[in-house]
Amino acid sequence: MQATFKQTAIKAAKAAGKIQLAYFGKAIKKIKKKDNSFVTKADIESTKKIREMIGKQFPSHSILCEELGCTDKKSDYKWIIDPLDGTHNFMVGNPLFGISIALEYKKEIILGVIYLPIVDKMYYAEKGKGAFCNGNKINVSNKDKIEECILVYDSRISKRTNEKIKILAKLGRKTDYARMYGAAIYGLSTVAEGNAEIKIDFDSNPWDHSAGLLIVEEAGGKVSGLNGEKWNPYIKDYLATNGKVHAKVLNVIKKWTLSYKK
Repeated sequence: MQATFKQTAIKAAKAAGKIQLAYFGKAIKKIKKKDNSFVTKADIESTKKIREMIGKQFPSHSILCEELGCTDKKSDYKWIIDPLDGTHNFMVGNPLFGISIALEYKKEIILGVIYLPIVDKMYYAEKGKGAFCNGNKINVSNKDKIEECILVYDSRISKRTNEKIKILAKLGRKTDYARMYGAAIYGLSTVAEGNAEIKIDFDSNPWDHSAGLLIVEEAGGKVSGLNGEKWNPYIKDYLATNGKVHAKVLNVIKKWTLSYKK
């Protein structure tokens, strides 16, 4: 019997997690990419393992990976994979890293899986079925005042940095605390689990956020672009919240998003 989408993604994430734990804390060769980020042997081996396991079960599906590119099968189904989100954390012994696997069907994410190997936490969500961590249902927080909320932000320095700083300064002054984790999946999982309320990001890639945004939504949160537009896997700038403060956050940042165009 063919494994389900969720079963396959969870097994693949766990297999990649084992690879990463075997390398974590050890000297490991790293290669600098064109965008000045790094890739390691753990990234590559994790990618190969995930692709192998998904490809075996669903050979007709397309696959989009941060590493090793895309396999386009002209399918309505596309797996979107970040084999090791938080590579820089991983390289310096910071435990905030993990695996992100999402499944897109006709431009909509229908499955999201995030695995954090160090703490052995498996988050997953299927469209319309709620969000879970290690088998237990999770929900966003009930905080409805921005002043009581935790803001999470992860984005690299880029040509748009000045605009980002304006938005973050405006929003950061309104919130209780701000955090940078260096791994998008960790920030999104904290919102989904109710340990933070606001996650904003810029210049993001499909593999960075596709799984996490669905998990936030299925945990009762809200996701949109910075002008409130509907999100999709290829959105570059997004806001993910517990839903209670979403409109308030959009109102705080709206004067900047008007000019925040590429």
